[in-house]
Amino acid sequence: MIKGLTGKFLSIFGLSDSARTEIRREIDFFQAVEAHVTWKRRLANYLDGAATETLVPDVVCQDNQCALGKWIHGAGRARLGEYPAFQTLITEHALFHLHAAKVIEAHQAGDDARAQQLLTNDFARQSKKTVDCITQLHMDVDGTA
Repeated sequence: MIKGLTGKFLSIFGLSDSARTEIRREIDFFQAVEAHVTWKRRLANYLDGAATETLVPDVVCQDNQCALGKWIHGAGRARLGEYPAFQTLITEHALFHLHAAKVIEAHQAGDDARAQQLLTNDFARQSKKTVDCITQLHMDVDGTA
């Protein structure tokens, strides 16, 4: 029921075909999902010592550094800022980055058990919520909700 209402909400408020086309040019929702799904593997590699990258909690917690976050805080907000599905994405995406940073912080503090627990529980739940929001907004933009 909510999915259908969200899609109708976008069309009721006049998301034109040209606006939909522009949004598709600005953000690749499939790549955004893939990038956020990949974070679990990145964090697991980091905890296992297999990462080739340095993860800094103060950077990872910033939700405006990835491609999706840049779009959310820029063109996305300008185009969709009033839509409830977009507002939900803003919140869930920010929490995603916060949970990822908490995993890193626990590991860096030497509490690997806590880091693993955060990764498999809190982060995993938040990751699913974020991916669901991206997917829902994509469906809304495409008019398939």
